[in-house]
Amino acid sequence: MKTAKEVLLQLLNKEEKAFVSVLDAVPADKFDWKPDPKAATAKERASQIALEGQGVADVLTKGVLVYDPATAPNYASTAEMAAAFKTGMAAAKDALAKMTDADWESDAKMMLGDKEVWKATKGDMAFELMLDLIHHRGQLSVYLRPMGGKVPSIYGPSADTAE
Repeated sequence: MKTAKEVLLQLLNKEEKAFVSVLDAVPADKFDWKPDPKAATAKERASQIALEGQGVADVLTKGVLVYDPATAPNYASTAEMAAAFKTGMAAAKDALAKMTDADWESDAKMMLGDKEVWKATKGDMAFELMLDLIHHRGQLSVYLRPMGGKVPSIYGPSADTAE
Protein backbone atom coordinates (compact mmCIF):
# COMPACT_ATOMS: atom_id res chain seq x y z
CA MET A 1 0.00 0.00 0.00
CA LYS A 2 1.28 3.46 -0.91
CA THR A 3 1.79 6.12 1.70
CA ALA A 4 0.10 9.49 1.40
CA LYS A 5 3.47 11.04 0.49
CA GLU A 6 3.90 8.50 -2.32
CA VAL A 7 0.40 9.23 -3.62
CA LEU A 8 1.07 12.97 -3.61
CA LEU A 9 4.37 12.47 -5.45
CA GLN A 10 2.59 10.33 -8.04
CA LEU A 11 -0.05 13.07 -8.42
CA LEU A 12 2.58 15.80 -8.86
CA ASN A 13 4.35 13.76 -11.53
CA LYS A 14 1.14 12.83 -13.33
CA GLU A 15 -0.47 16.27 -13.39
CA GLU A 16 2.52 18.49 -14.23
CA LYS A 17 2.37 17.94 -18.01
CA ALA A 18 -1.35 18.79 -18.15
CA PHE A 19 -0.78 22.03 -16.23
CA VAL A 20 1.97 23.11 -18.59
CA SER A 21 -0.10 22.23 -21.67
CA VAL A 22 -3.03 24.34 -20.44
CA LEU A 23 -0.75 27.27 -19.61
CA ASP A 24 0.88 26.98 -23.06
CA ALA A 25 -2.56 27.00 -24.73
CA VAL A 26 -3.54 30.45 -23.42
CA PRO A 27 -3.48 32.86 -26.40
CA ALA A 28 -0.88 35.54 -25.68
CA ASP A 29 -3.13 38.30 -27.00
CA LYS A 30 -6.04 37.32 -24.74
CA PHE A 31 -4.51 37.72 -21.26
CA ASP A 32 -7.22 40.25 -20.28
CA TRP A 33 -10.11 38.00 -21.35
CA LYS A 34 -12.57 36.83 -18.69
CA PRO A 35 -15.93 35.07 -18.99
CA ASP A 36 -17.75 37.35 -16.57
CA PRO A 37 -17.12 40.72 -14.92
CA LYS A 38 -16.68 38.96 -11.54
CA ALA A 39 -14.25 36.36 -12.90
CA ALA A 40 -10.46 36.47 -12.94
CA THR A 41 -8.77 37.32 -16.23
CA ALA A 42 -6.96 34.57 -18.10
CA LYS A 43 -3.65 36.08 -16.98
CA GLU A 44 -4.74 36.22 -13.33
CA ARG A 45 -5.90 32.60 -13.38
CA ALA A 46 -2.78 31.37 -15.21
CA SER A 47 -0.53 33.40 -12.89
CA GLN A 48 -2.22 31.85 -9.88
CA ILE A 49 -1.44 28.39 -11.21
CA ALA A 50 2.18 29.36 -11.88
CA LEU A 51 2.63 30.77 -8.39
CA GLU A 52 0.74 28.06 -6.52
CA GLY A 53 3.18 25.40 -7.74
CA GLN A 54 5.80 27.06 -5.55
CA GLY A 55 3.18 27.33 -2.81
CA VAL A 56 3.06 23.53 -2.56
CA ALA A 57 6.84 23.51 -2.15
CA ASP A 58 6.70 26.27 0.48
CA VAL A 59 4.17 24.35 2.53
CA LEU A 60 6.29 21.20 2.42
CA THR A 61 9.61 22.94 3.17
CA LYS A 62 8.68 25.91 5.37
CA GLY A 63 5.28 24.96 6.72
CA VAL A 64 3.91 28.31 5.63
CA LEU A 65 2.33 29.66 2.48
CA VAL A 66 2.21 33.45 2.28
CA TYR A 67 -0.29 34.78 -0.23
CA ASP A 68 -0.02 38.48 -0.93
CA PRO A 69 -1.41 39.64 -4.28
CA ALA A 70 0.63 42.84 -3.99
CA THR A 71 3.90 40.89 -4.17
CA ALA A 72 2.86 38.34 -6.81
CA PRO A 73 5.08 38.20 -9.91
CA ASN A 74 3.85 39.93 -13.06
CA TYR A 75 4.52 37.26 -15.67
CA ALA A 76 5.01 38.55 -19.21
CA SER A 77 4.23 35.28 -20.98
CA THR A 78 2.80 31.82 -20.55
CA ALA A 79 6.34 30.51 -21.08
CA GLU A 80 7.39 32.35 -17.90
CA MET A 81 4.34 30.97 -16.09
CA ALA A 82 5.05 27.41 -17.21
CA ALA A 83 8.70 27.74 -16.17
CA ALA A 84 7.71 29.06 -12.73
CA PHE A 85 5.19 26.24 -12.32
CA LYS A 86 7.78 23.60 -13.29
CA THR A 87 10.32 25.10 -10.89
CA GLY A 88 7.76 25.00 -8.08
CA MET A 89 6.81 21.40 -8.86
CA ALA A 90 10.47 20.34 -8.91
CA ALA A 91 10.98 21.96 -5.50
CA ALA A 92 7.83 20.29 -4.16
CA LYS A 93 8.93 16.86 -5.41
CA ASP A 94 12.39 17.35 -3.91
CA ALA A 95 10.93 18.41 -0.56
CA LEU A 96 8.50 15.52 -0.57
CA ALA A 97 11.27 13.00 -1.18
CA LYS A 98 13.21 14.33 1.82
CA MET A 99 10.32 14.57 4.30
CA THR A 100 10.06 12.35 7.33
CA ASP A 101 6.67 11.09 8.44
CA ALA A 102 6.84 13.44 11.43
CA ASP A 103 7.52 16.42 9.16
CA TRP A 104 4.61 15.38 6.90
CA GLU A 105 2.31 15.49 9.94
CA SER A 106 3.71 18.79 11.29
CA ASP A 107 1.76 22.05 11.26
CA ALA A 108 1.43 24.33 8.26
CA LYS A 109 -0.40 27.59 7.83
CA MET A 110 -1.51 29.89 5.06
CA MET A 111 -1.12 33.59 5.54
CA LEU A 112 -3.02 36.29 3.68
CA GLY A 113 -0.62 39.12 4.27
CA ASP A 114 -0.19 39.17 8.07
CA LYS A 115 -3.40 37.25 8.77
CA GLU A 116 -3.49 33.47 9.28
CA VAL A 117 -6.38 32.12 7.19
CA TRP A 118 -5.79 28.37 7.22
CA LYS A 119 -4.05 25.83 9.40
CA ALA A 120 -3.55 22.13 8.67
CA THR A 121 -0.79 19.55 8.56
CA LYS A 122 1.79 19.97 5.82
CA GLY A 123 0.50 16.82 4.13
CA ASP A 124 -3.15 17.86 4.22
CA MET A 125 -2.39 21.37 3.03
CA ALA A 126 -0.19 20.15 0.17
CA PHE A 127 -2.93 17.78 -1.03
CA GLU A 128 -5.59 20.48 -0.79
CA LEU A 129 -3.38 22.91 -2.70
CA MET A 130 -3.02 20.34 -5.48
CA LEU A 131 -6.81 19.96 -5.58
CA ASP A 132 -7.11 23.76 -5.75
CA LEU A 133 -4.58 23.84 -8.59
CA ILE A 134 -6.54 21.20 -10.51
CA HIS A 135 -9.72 23.22 -9.95
CA HIS A 136 -8.09 26.39 -11.32
CA ARG A 137 -6.65 24.48 -14.27
CA GLY A 138 -10.20 23.38 -15.06
CA GLN A 139 -11.39 26.97 -14.91
CA LEU A 140 -8.60 28.11 -17.22
CA SER A 141 -9.23 25.27 -19.66
CA VAL A 142 -12.84 26.45 -20.01
CA TYR A 143 -11.56 29.91 -20.97
CA LEU A 144 -9.50 28.58 -23.89
CA ARG A 145 -12.09 28.06 -26.66
CA PRO A 146 -13.97 31.33 -26.07
CA MET A 147 -10.57 33.08 -26.27
CA GLY A 148 -9.85 31.41 -29.61
CA GLY A 149 -7.45 28.83 -28.21
CA LYS A 150 -7.50 25.06 -28.32
CA VAL A 151 -8.08 22.81 -25.32
CA PRO A 152 -5.17 20.41 -24.90
CA SER A 153 -5.41 16.83 -23.77
CA ILE A 154 -5.73 16.75 -19.98
CA TYR A 155 -7.10 13.32 -19.06
CA GLY A 156 -7.41 12.09 -22.61
CA PRO A 157 -8.13 13.65 -25.99
CA SER A 158 -10.19 16.83 -26.15
CA ALA A 159 -12.38 17.88 -29.07
CA ASP A 160 -9.39 19.96 -30.19
CA THR A 161 -6.83 17.13 -30.02
CA ALA A 162 -8.93 14.16 -31.17
CA GLU A 163 -8.27 12.95 -34.69
